[in-house]
Amino acid sequence: MNITDETLEFGKINKIARPSKKFKWWQAALMLVAVSVIGALTSGGSSKNKKFYAKKQTQAPWAPPAWLFAPAWTFNNLFLIWGLKRILNNPDLERRDKLLALQGMIWVVFLSFGYVYFRKRSPLLAEVWTQADAILAVTSFITALKSDKKLAIAYAPLMLWTWFASSLSGYQALKNPDPLFHTEALLPH
Repeated sequence: MNITDETLEFGKINKIARPSKKFKWWQAALMLVAVSVIGALTSGGSSKNKKFYAKKQTQAPWAPPAWLFAPAWTFNNLFLIWGLKRILNNPDLERRDKLLALQGMIWVVFLSFGYVYFRKRSPLLAEVWTQADAILAVTSFITALKSDKKLAIAYAPLMLWTWFASSLSGYQALKNPDPLFHTEALLPH
């Protein structure tokens, strides 16, 4: 299948054919697997780190159980990759470059979060990363809404999750010391 552009040349309309390179579902599935593996490898989710966060860090009273985060992020990533597939398969999408840049920034935040939170054990950096992800999600949602309402759906789960997660990370940043920055908890227990 070819995508065609129409150009005006001396009053005539000429069609210029471009080969179609569609982003396929199996490529999206491979990307989801790759993102999941890279995310797991960079998180440093060792039993030592899990114990540190389970026992030594004060969690928000409304925090869900730790096991819920992996399925929540898988759900978010499914929608994000569906959105990426939609963006890549529509070269004429208005604000396409901005949406691709936002997607890239969202993936950088996602893939580096485990490093700052689990390996560096920094609740302050985790708060900054979570707020950045929430801002990127809202910006992506609004940008997509102006271009393709169906595409905006791809950002809704991430937007809702990161704003909820922001309340958790904010609580943690205030209630826990930060070993990376050598700071005490800003609010007492």
